[in-house]
Amino acid sequence: MTFGSRILAISTAALLSLVTHQAQAQADGLGASAVITGPVAQPAANSPTSLAFPGVFGVASAVAATGGSGFVALSYANPRGGVANGGGDGDLAFGYSIGNPVDAVSATISVNVLGLEPFGDSGNVSLSLSRLLRVGGASATFLGLGVGDLLDWGDANGGSPVYTLTGSHVWAVTTAGGVEIPMQLSIGYGSDTTLSDDGRGRISQGGYIGFGIGVTETLSASLSATETQVNVGFSLSVPDVPGLGLSVGMFDVTDNTNRQQLSLGLSFGF
Repeated sequence: MTFGSRILAISTAALLSLVTHQAQAQADGLGASAVITGPVAQPAANSPTSLAFPGVFGVASAVAATGGSGFVALSYANPRGGVANGGGDGDLAFGYSIGNPVDAVSATISVNVLGLEPFGDSGNVSLSLSRLLRVGGASATFLGLGVGDLLDWGDANGGSPVYTLTGSHVWAVTTAGGVEIPMQLSIGYGSDTTLSDDGRGRISQGGYIGFGIGVTETLSASLSATETQVNVGFSLSVPDVPGLGLSVGMFDVTDNTNRQQLSLGLSFGF
């Protein structure tokens, strides 16, 4: 399993589901504020042009998935494990979300198949919980708890569960030209989130932060950091194909941990 996929497994489902919801909301003529507030939102009469939902790359997010939604995601990272000349490898994840984060808690369970060759011989299950703490105007704040490496099998068997506790704030700013720019800030702490900077690839607990912003109606960009590395990523909602998304990013852009990785992703939310 790549270091990047280990971090992202907990938050992938929520982001995919909300991006899908955001794409549908745009098709229905809603602005980012309606997407952010979810079940409590009302369609705006003259909504401004809304840019893509601002996902964060490389760290967990507490943004709640829409209950009754699912996802399938394929990711590829090179080099494998961030080790030079290790070749590339991929992971496959799929999951489903239930519950309402406004009235109770949103829960997403994900099954992660680690490595594509041989396919299915290693993997685990992850669970993420999210609760909406505050909503007002064009902003919302979520608290999320993620638990990964559950019910693991194959090469992943025997590992201890990993945890993240994350707070995420999503808000939107409308420009004088009538363009609504959504942003997300996620801050958290977790086990197995920090790579050692001595080149040995050891993983320990630590804090992290991520910032995402909508760039166009289909493209968002993000910058994130752990205690030892900086990550940059971009995500694209494929026009005219609801639910389909592409992503590209790089873990540890400065190669501070000697584990730099290029990551590519293809996802479908439903």
